Amino acid sequence: MIAVIADDFTGAAEIGGVAIRNGFQVVIDTKVNRDVKTDILIIATDTRSQDPGRAAVLIKKITCDLLDLRPDFIYKKIDSILRGNVAEELLAQMDVSGKDRALLIPANPALKRTIRNGTYYYDGVPLNEFDFTNGQANKRTSSEVLDLIGKSTHADTSVISTADDLPEKGLAIGNTSDTGDLKKWAGKIDARTIPAGGSGFFDAILKGIQGSEKEYSNPLQLGEKALYVCGSAFINSRALVKAAREAGQGVIYMPEKLFCKDGGDKDLIEQWTTDIVDCIRSRNKVIMAIDTIACRDEVSDLSVKIRELIAGVVENVMRATKIDELIIEGGSTSYSIIQRLHYTRFYPVNELGPGSIRMRTSERNDIFLTLKPGSYVWPGSIWDYTNGRSLK
Repeated sequence: MIAVIADDFTGAAEIGGVAIRNGFQVVIDTKVNRDVKTDILIIATDTRSQDPGRAAVLIKKITCDLLDLRPDFIYKKIDSILRGNVAEELLAQMDVSGKDRALLIPANPALKRTIRNGTYYYDGVPLNEFDFTNGQANKRTSSEVLDLIGKSTHADTSVISTADDLPEKGLAIGNTSDTGDLKKWAGKIDARTIPAGGSGFFDAILKGIQGSEKEYSNPLQLGEKALYVCGSAFINSRALVKAAREAGQGVIYMPEKLFCKDGGDKDLIEQWTTDIVDCIRSRNKVIMAIDTIACRDEVSDLSVKIRELIAGVVENVMRATKIDELIIEGGSTSYSIIQRLHYTRFYPVNELGPGSIRMRTSERNDIFLTLKPGSYVWPGSIWDYTNGRSLK
């Protein structure tokens, strides 16, 4: 068995898609269970959004629990653009697993994410010059990978190329320009090394094990009623939602005065819920999203409160009306929703596109859950369906 620890839920789902694409059986869980029987076990955490100390403690516990299952190796899935507690979590995993080093390959050339000479590029543009969110969230202040994973771990980290030997100890970040580099990095993994990175590196490792990508067939047949939850600040996603609304599709935005002191939060939440339920009943498909927040500067921990609010509204909507497809964008938003719904174990069914994975849950066999990271593009099979058009 291969084990994976993912630092957010959409990352776990993305790895699940890579696994089924390569012909492996896969289970995604939120905790380590000894009774699971599968080729690849993926543990989904929410450590990316936690403080470094708390994240490290959780990673140590999960690593210990997984080691008791005696996996062939444990892969550490991190954010492809190095958000979160990347170095802290890897050092914690090394500490309890007895490994000397970790090879970190976050780049994914197939998704236009490359690292050259220690500089991260997105579509050929240095990462700190690329604004995913149009000012909606913090922009990266540097494109240097050593800066992106945190100055406190510089002494433990080096940047290397495929022609170099792995360091004796510490973290090594690999320069990666193309898919050929991913294959070369996969060939360097040994018993002393924790493999870590994005979905592209994991795909290269599995291909090395299997020899070649397997064909799999699982026809896509989407249900009638769908709730699409847009919890992402990424500009492309917000633009898609705006265009859908302008085209007359069912888009229900969060009330902009919800977090204002005089906003009457309870009434606004009830109205938002009612509007979503009515739209599902009349149109079958609805997008719930965030647009303008009138008092955002007056609210502490706004992103956390928004996630919790969305999760509560989703729960109330699903109690009030039948949903066949729950489609969620954004890792932290996804994790908040599955916790609220008490979903714990997931079985990937369809890989709809890069990072877009459709799954069954062990708790509900009458609903499909589809997830996508915020920075990825929705495939037509989901977006056209959500907007009432025929599938591509």
